[in-house]
Amino acid sequence: MVRRTTLAGGALLALLALLALLSLALLGGAFPAAAKGWDPLDYTARLSAFGTNDAFPGSVGSGPDQGVEPSIQLASGRRLSPSTKLAVSASAGGRVEQQFTRGNYGWLGLASTLRRNRTTYTLEGQWTPKRNKFPTDPEEGGEFHGASLTAGLRQALGARARARVEWTLDRERFLPQVASRDLDGQELFAQSVFSPAKGLDLRGEGSVSHDQTASRKYTKSTHWLGAGGVWSDSLWRADLGMRSGVRRYTEAVSGDSNFKRRDQWIELRFRLTRGLRPGLAVAAGATLEDQTSSRIDRNFTAGTFTLGFEWSGGGK
Repeated sequence: MVRRTTLAGGALLALLALLALLSLALLGGAFPAAAKGWDPLDYTARLSAFGTNDAFPGSVGSGPDQGVEPSIQLASGRRLSPSTKLAVSASAGGRVEQQFTRGNYGWLGLASTLRRNRTTYTLEGQWTPKRNKFPTDPEEGGEFHGASLTAGLRQALGARARARVEWTLDRERFLPQVASRDLDGQELFAQSVFSPAKGLDLRGEGSVSHDQTASRKYTKSTHWLGAGGVWSDSLWRADLGMRSGVRRYTEAVSGDSNFKRRDQWIELRFRLTRGLRPGLAVAAGATLEDQTSSRIDRNFTAGTFTLGFEWSGGGK
């Protein structure tokens, strides 16, 4: 269970600041052409257009919408020894709605990875300066600023298998009038991948998380399990996945709208990518999510279709 403490919040912000300083310092050293030992800076830019029948699933006033999601990432790496390599990156992105413009938001991210032999350690941070998850629902909505920090470990297990574990800390701080929604969360994620043949990856994954809020009404626990597979060759990549989970509001008391609330959901995802030429790819995807809930107003079925392009370049 997550406890809201000044120490935990200060530690998260301090780790984010340390990650930011490390990444910026290392990226700053990667920009000059003469930066000894650093790979030339590479970039990845993406622009996706989306259309959905439910822009904010579970929100009372939600409805169909369209929009775009742009993002960009800059990265570089440096080999520290024959068996060890450090990589750092900085990224930014956002979401722009056509109808529900109050749901627009942007984010900034920093990340670092340290790979030694068959083991990779990761540390990632993300900051969202302003967001409203449910702008059409006064009860659930409200503007907040948030930050997250994720530490992970990836391990190769022989020639055909690998495993991944990540632990994430989340903080969301709302405006004073909805401060009861302030959130401190933790999530533990695990994934295993098996490659029975060249170009084919099969995966199983799962997550458990707990969000502690200032108000017991919004405190919740979530767990989900999923499976999927990826097939790829020199031009094509197809990714199909499924997740099913349960969310419970464990501390709501009698009289709260979330008292004994239980949400059960299933999500299907498909994404198809094709390389058009070196450094340029096009991708189409679809997501279908269905939720049933003990609160009738939180039942929904949401479908989203995306079409986008990815540009990459730089580097060696």
